[in-house]
Amino acid sequence: MDKIYTLNNLVFEWDEVKYTLNFSRHGVTFEEAAEVFFDSENIYGDASRTDEFREYVTGFSFSGNLLFTVFLERGERVRIISARKATRPEAIQYGDRE
Repeated sequence: MDKIYTLNNLVFEWDEVKYTLNFSRHGVTFEEAAEVFFDSENIYGDASRTDEFREYVTGFSFSGNLLFTVFLERGERVRIISARKATRPEAIQYGDRE
């Protein structure tokens, strides 16, 4: 079953089973993952692994965690696929953009 979550007028969705698995593996909630979309310095990229186009966003959550979130756009909604703390190379990429 899908969960719908709205933050700052942006609508997110995710599969509740995937949410539970993601939290147990990575300790990151999808509510926190949604916050990185509002980091004014976040970065986006291609995260496609199959024939379905996926994107990622790396940015800080409101609590200051640097997260890597995989998502896809479904009409007016953002579907979160997975989220975790950014790896060291991802953190370097985030900080090394000048």
